[in-house]
Amino acid sequence: MYIDCHIHIALSGENTKEYREKVLQGDYLPLKSILKKYKTKNILFLRDGGDKFGISYIARELAAEEGIIYKTPVYAFSKAGSYGSFLGKSIRGMDEFSYEFKKLLKFKPDHFKLILSGIVDFDIYGRVTEELSFDFNEVYYMIQTAKDKNLSVMVHANSSRAVKTAINAGADTVEHGYYISEEELLLMAEKDVVWVPTLSPLGNLLKNYDKRFEKQMDNIKKIYNKHLENVKKALQFGVKVAVGSDAGAYKVDHVEGFFDELEHLKKTGLPEGEINEIVIKNGKKALNIDVN
Repeated sequence: MYIDCHIHIALSGENTKEYREKVLQGDYLPLKSILKKYKTKNILFLRDGGDKFGISYIARELAAEEGIIYKTPVYAFSKAGSYGSFLGKSIRGMDEFSYEFKKLLKFKPDHFKLILSGIVDFDIYGRVTEELSFDFNEVYYMIQTAKDKNLSVMVHANSSRAVKTAINAGADTVEHGYYISEEELLLMAEKDVVWVPTLSPLGNLLKNYDKRFEKQMDNIKKIYNKHLENVKKALQFGVKVAVGSDAGAYKVDHVEGFFDELEHLKKTGLPEGEINEIVIKNGKKALNIDVN
């Protein structure tokens, strides 16, 4: 039994537009096919990062028919004008957040998803497209509002500043976490925060030497290697690292992405048996489940 702690079922790699149009027109066969494939490969627990189209909400119902435990925030929250609008609601301030959060609760989300930063810039090493979308007080307010409703909190965060803000504001899991320092790793260990480092989006570009990014490949390799080094340190520091493939992203296929992520984790030097333990133990914590 496996757990993928970070997928996007509203995305389908290189064929997202065609796939999404079918689902939104009421053709659920492509969606059901993905879920059946997860079941065939014994990946029976999935956690989605949300989407603005309602596809992960539909997937949760269909997954139940397959005997898959499917967790979704329904949609994520991001700052208006910043990265992440395709994943959910873009808000301008806390009044708007409060209004939209009440609407979200009607869909019975399994957890709360906040997008706190941009993504890594392949052109400039060390740069994130946006370092911090909300200030600490705003992040704290949103996270604690979610926790008041007994929702665990997953936060998309890249950069030391964003990750530190997420941890100190009460995040349960940090997603991605590129360009973090030892300070954030130690903080995650201290506060028992689960880290889902999603190595596959960059690792798979390197593995397949994607010519679309040929000019940026040296930088991608440098970013990936630094991230892998941070994962190694995290394991040494006792951080609870969980497996999340970011399946649905470019070059990260659903189902196969999970096994890609395992291969990337093996590069930390961790024995396969310990990796399997991580997959289950820390994955359960990330999904807030208690099953044998």
